[in-house]
Amino acid sequence: MKLNSVIFKLGATILFLQLIILIPLGYIILQLLLNYSINQTESQLVTLSEKYATQVHHLEDPENLQLLDHLTDMTNTSAVIINQDGEIILETNWHEGITDQILTNNQKQQLADGKSVIEEYTNNGVTYLKVAQPISDDEGEKASVVLFSSFGLISHSIHNIVILVILASLGAVILAIGFTIFISKKLGAPLIAMEKAAKQIAEKKDFSLRVNYNANDEIGSLATAINHLSQTLERYQTNRNEFFSNITHELKTPLTYVKGYANAVRHEMYQSDEEKDEFLEIIENEADHISNLMDDLMDLSKIEEGKIDLNKETLDMNVLAEEMVRRSHFRATQKGLHLRAITPSQPTYIKADKSRMEQILTNLVENAVRYTEKGDISVQVVENNKTVEVFVQDTGIGIKKEDIPYLFERFYRVDKSRSRANGGTGLGLSIVKNLVELHEGSIEFDSELNKGTTVKLTFPK
Repeated sequence: MKLNSVIFKLGATILFLQLIILIPLGYIILQLLLNYSINQTESQLVTLSEKYATQVHHLEDPENLQLLDHLTDMTNTSAVIINQDGEIILETNWHEGITDQILTNNQKQQLADGKSVIEEYTNNGVTYLKVAQPISDDEGEKASVVLFSSFGLISHSIHNIVILVILASLGAVILAIGFTIFISKKLGAPLIAMEKAAKQIAEKKDFSLRVNYNANDEIGSLATAINHLSQTLERYQTNRNEFFSNITHELKTPLTYVKGYANAVRHEMYQSDEEKDEFLEIIENEADHISNLMDDLMDLSKIEEGKIDLNKETLDMNVLAEEMVRRSHFRATQKGLHLRAITPSQPTYIKADKSRMEQILTNLVENAVRYTEKGDISVQVVENNKTVEVFVQDTGIGIKKEDIPYLFERFYRVDKSRSRANGGTGLGLSIVKNLVELHEGSIEFDSELNKGTTVKLTFPK
C-alpha cells in the first residue's frame, strides 16, 4: 500500500481519530475509578472505626483484641489502640514500616476534642490511608483506635483495569484496521476504476468509455461527471470530424467552381460576353463564399482566445432591425416569403458594437430565410424597463426539442444533409451566442418541428 494512497490516508485518519479519543477517555476513566476506590475505602474505614469505637466498653477487655482482629481481617488493614499518652495498648496486623509516627500532636489534640482524623501519607514508597477515632469507655478512660490501609490493593485493581483497558483498546484498533481496510477498498475500488477510465480517455482517446458506478454520494457524482465529460468529448470529436469534413466540402465545392470557370474564361470557352460575365460573377460569388467561411473561422478563433474587442456605441435597435430586413428582403422575395420589421414608434437605444450586432442579426435572419419555404419572417424589437428584446420569428421547418440544447455547440448541425444543401457550416449560432454574451445578453430558442422557430435576444439597456 502506497503511503500517499487514499486507502492509507483514510486508514491513518480513522486510527488517529480513534487514538485521540481513546487515550483521553481511558485516562479519565482511570482517574474516576481511582478516586471512587479511594473514597469508598475511606468511607468504609470511617464507618468501621466509628462502630468499633462505640463497641469498646472497657479498654482492658480481652474481647477488644478479638474485635480488632476481626475488623482488620475484614478490611485487610492494620490497627492500633493507643492511650492518651500515645502508648500502644493493642495492635493487630502491625509492622514497623507502616509509619514512623502513629499520631502527630495536632492529630492527638483533634481526637481529644472528639473529632475524627483522616489522612493520606506515603512512607517508604507506599501510600497509606490513616483513619483514627476517639474512644471513651464506660469508666471514662480515653483512647484512640487508628486504622491504616495500604493503597496497594487499590493500585493492583487499577493495574488490572489498565490492562483490560489496553486490551480493549488494542481490540478496538484491530477492529478499526479491519473496518478501515474494508471501507477503503469499498471507496477505493470505484476511484481506481475512475482513474483507469480517465487515463484511457486521455491517453487512448477512447471517449466511448464509461464508469459503471451508481450511488447518491460524492463518488457517484464524480463518476457522473467523468461520464458526462466522456460523452462531451465523444460528441466534440464526432462534431469535429464532421466539421473538418464539412469545411473540406465547403472549400472544395467553391474552389472547384472557381477553377472550372476560371479555366473556361482563360480558354475562352464561352459563347458570348454575357456568358463570360456570368462565369466571372460565379467566380466572384464563390470567392465571397470562401471569404465568409474564413471570416467565421477567424471569429471562432478570436472568441476562443478572448481577442475580440467591442467598440460599443449608442445604437438604435429599431434602425438596425429595419436595415437587416432590407438587406435580406431580396432573398426572401425570391422564395416568396413576407419579411418585415416590427419596431416601437420611439427609438430603442442600447450600447453595443454595431458591426457585431449586424453580424448577430444577419446570421439569425439569413437562417430564418434559409430554412423557411413559405410563410412569414419577422424581426420585432420590444423595449422593457431594463432590457431590450429582439425576436426573430419564422414559419420554417422548425427544430426538434431534443436538438435545441446543442444548437450553440460548435460544428453542430440539426439536419446535416439539409444544412449542407443550404450552405450551413454549423458555425453561425456558436458565433452568435458568444457575441451575445460578450454584450452581456442572452439568447433563447423556442421551436416546434414543421411549424417554425422563435429566437429571443435580450440585451441590457
